[in-house]
Amino acid sequence: MPLCILALALPACKGEGGGDGTGTTGMDTEGPSTADDTGTTGDTETDGDPIDVDVVPAPGGIRRLTPSQYVQSVELMLGAAAAAAADPPPLPQLGSFDSETAVGEPLTPIDIEAYEGSALDIGTAVMNDSSGLAVVAPCINLSHDAACYQQIAENLGRFAWRRPLLDEELTTLTTIAAAGQEWASGDFMTGVKYEVAAILESPNFLYVTEVGQPTGEGDVRELDQYELATRLSFFLVGHTPDLGLLDLAASGGLSTTADIEAVAYELLDRAEARDRLSEFYDEVYRLRDLETKGKDATLFPTFTPELAAAMRQETQLLLLNVVFEEQSNFLNIFDAGYTFVNDDLAQLYGMASPAFPWQLVQLPVEQGRAGLLTQGAFLTVFSHPDINSPTRRGLFVQETVLCTDIQPPPPTVNPMPPTPSEGQTLRDWLEDTHNSDDGCASCHGLMDPVGYAFERYNAIGAYRQLDNGLPIDSSGDVGGLGTFANASELATLIRNDPRTATCVVRNLYRSTLGHREGIDQADGIALLDEAFAETDYNYKAVMVELTLNPLFRLVDAPK
Repeated sequence: MPLCILALALPACKGEGGGDGTGTTGMDTEGPSTADDTGTTGDTETDGDPIDVDVVPAPGGIRRLTPSQYVQSVELMLGAAAAAAADPPPLPQLGSFDSETAVGEPLTPIDIEAYEGSALDIGTAVMNDSSGLAVVAPCINLSHDAACYQQIAENLGRFAWRRPLLDEELTTLTTIAAAGQEWASGDFMTGVKYEVAAILESPNFLYVTEVGQPTGEGDVRELDQYELATRLSFFLVGHTPDLGLLDLAASGGLSTTADIEAVAYELLDRAEARDRLSEFYDEVYRLRDLETKGKDATLFPTFTPELAAAMRQETQLLLLNVVFEEQSNFLNIFDAGYTFVNDDLAQLYGMASPAFPWQLVQLPVEQGRAGLLTQGAFLTVFSHPDINSPTRRGLFVQETVLCTDIQPPPPTVNPMPPTPSEGQTLRDWLEDTHNSDDGCASCHGLMDPVGYAFERYNAIGAYRQLDNGLPIDSSGDVGGLGTFANASELATLIRNDPRTATCVVRNLYRSTLGHREGIDQADGIALLDEAFAETDYNYKAVMVELTLNPLFRLVDAPK
């Protein structure tokens, strides 16, 4: 009986919705009108600043919330206890960023069951602790009646679905609440449980709708006020818009460039913006892989979960320091002469234990360390369990730091770790193996020489002077980058390479929009590149510039 009650709200999620352009969930991508009972609207029909449409933006449509966005939104709306009960299904890691997967990956039956279970668990948590719901719907502490079900539908529904609800949607939710109460022999809070669950299992919560309104310029459409508020909030603070931002959208308060800029800077001043930046670079630099990165316990007995967590935090602290504390040139992350260590990291780097749990320290010059590419996190993630991987390290630099396109290896390539013989360094083995085949050399010639710069650091980032008992050669000459003797010299080359700054911008765009830029977006990306340079590569400034860019405020026809 309870699941039948909840199913009343879920025809679209079950794939029973109809109409053109419904996508994988059955949800109409044109979206419902945001008209309220008086006939007024909260959309973008405003007299705001005109937007340059001399670009083809990413296609509009719908995209699924990432697990992090889901949980953080539940916490904002309903409190910590509800968030602790949230258990959305994971996204498969198919692209560089979760947002890319969220755009195109359909729900499976297992996903739908997981969302249903999560929504019901959250509803149960709200039954047991309604303090979070009371902020949105104060009636929960005052009057347990049909009017309270209506208030929950209106207020929590608007919060979760990021727009006002239609009359028929409100009726559906209150009907579910009443049916749940009746099934539970008159228990009001059981009705609340199923009403909350129905709101959270709806595609209107699970998917962000970005279809916009016609601009009169071909298929290009401008995001309406609620869509723009939603995109701003998820981009900068990682969760659904709060009530203040929704109110601003309802009043047309995101109509001008000045409006958007002010809101963007206000969001960046919140604590959640720091968490969002850390989460973003967890993806970019694969820091989240440290949790599952196994190492040979015999060779690396000091590699513990605690050390892995410290490595992750070290890189995050460097990024947060540059972006929020110093608000300095973002490219400093690539050749910074300092880092942050706790006791575990100090031991790894051969340094004295810090006086505080975490302390800013100068990197040991004699080890040739500089910037995040000589930190334990990068060196550990891009290694094998028992041996370094110059190829993986070099590939990451080329693809993620410089945005160089490198073809994937053919399916016949053996992915096993290298096995140098006695009297061979790893570099010797790789040069003999990869350079002997023209098919291998064309790509490995871009990757391996970059990775050789990091050969003085083992598979968990500890400094070493010998490899297999032989001296290490960490020098290189890489076309397009230049000549270097060690990792610190390579770091300087990377920082000064013009591709690095534009790759920072491209990664920001890709993650935010869930779209890989192409020639149609070139002019918009160029505007961001120029703005980044003009602000001396201030990262907060370029984040704000992205929110003002036509690529952020416009969408192409949904596909």
